[in-house]
Amino acid sequence: MTLISILLGLALEYKLGALDHLRNRDWFDQYTRWLEARCSANTLWDGPVGVLLTLVPPLLLLLFLAYLLAGTSVMLAWLLAVAVFVYSLGPDFNTLVNGYVQALENDNAVALGRIEDTLFPEGLADEKEEREKAAIETVLFCSHEHVLGVIFWFITLGMPGALLYCLVVRLEDKYQDIRGGYADAVRNLHQVLMWPSARLQALGFAVGGSLVDALEGWRSVEGDSLSVSRKVIAASGIRALQYRPESSEYHDDKASYIGWVKEAQALSNRTLIVWLTILGVMTLGGWLA
Repeated sequence: MTLISILLGLALEYKLGALDHLRNRDWFDQYTRWLEARCSANTLWDGPVGVLLTLVPPLLLLLFLAYLLAGTSVMLAWLLAVAVFVYSLGPDFNTLVNGYVQALENDNAVALGRIEDTLFPEGLADEKEEREKAAIETVLFCSHEHVLGVIFWFITLGMPGALLYCLVVRLEDKYQDIRGGYADAVRNLHQVLMWPSARLQALGFAVGGSLVDALEGWRSVEGDSLSVSRKVIAASGIRALQYRPESSEYHDDKASYIGWVKEAQALSNRTLIVWLTILGVMTLGGWLA
C-alpha cells in the first residue's frame, strides 16, 4: 500500500497539474508565531525542546485523525495517507523548473524574477561557471527537498514522517538567516533527517548518470559531519552529469545555462524512477508493505 500511495500521489500531481494551491502552510506559520509568543520567555524554548514542542502537536493530531478514520474505514485512512503525502511534497518540482526554463527562453523578466526568488533566495553569481553550478545544485537539491526526502520519510514513518519532513523544511526556510538555540536545533534536525535520503539520492544519481563520477563526487565531500548532506547531493549530482563548463555542446552562454538546468532536471527525474523501481521490487519481494 505504501508504494501505491506514493504512485497515486505522484500520478495525481502529474495528471491534474501542480497542486501547490492545496499546500497552503500559513496555518503552520501562524501556529509557530502563536507558540513562540507564549513560550519564548522560557529558557527551554530556545533549543531542541522548543522544536519538539512545535512539531509534536500537529503530528499527534494527524495520528489521532488517522486513528479515528481507521476505526471507521480502512479506505478512508488510506485516502488520508495519500492526501498527507501529496500535501507534504514541496512546490511541484517539474512545474517549477519548466516554468523557469520557459521564462529564460522567453526572456520573461517578471516570471523569471518570481521563480528565481523561490529557487535562488540568495541570488546567483554573474560568472558563467559559478552561475551554472549554482543552478544545477539548486535543481538537484530541490528534487530532494520537494520529492525524495518526503518519499523516504513517508516510507520510513508513514504519514507522520512525510509531514514531519515537510514542516522541518518549512521551519528551516523561516530560520535560515537567524542564529540562536532554536534555529540551530531546527537546522540540526533537518540535517539528521536529510542524512539517509541524501545518500540514497546520490546512489540514484550514480545509477541514473555516470556511476564512477557520481561515487567519486560523493566520496570527495563525505565526512563524519551531518552537515555535508547538501554537498553530497551537489557533488555527486554534478559529477554524475559530467558537468564541464567548457562543453561545446551549447552554442552560447544562455543555451548552456538552460541546457544544464534541463540536464539536472532530467537526472533528478531518472533518479526518482530508479528508486520507484527499487521500491516496486521491494514490494513484490515482500520487504515493503
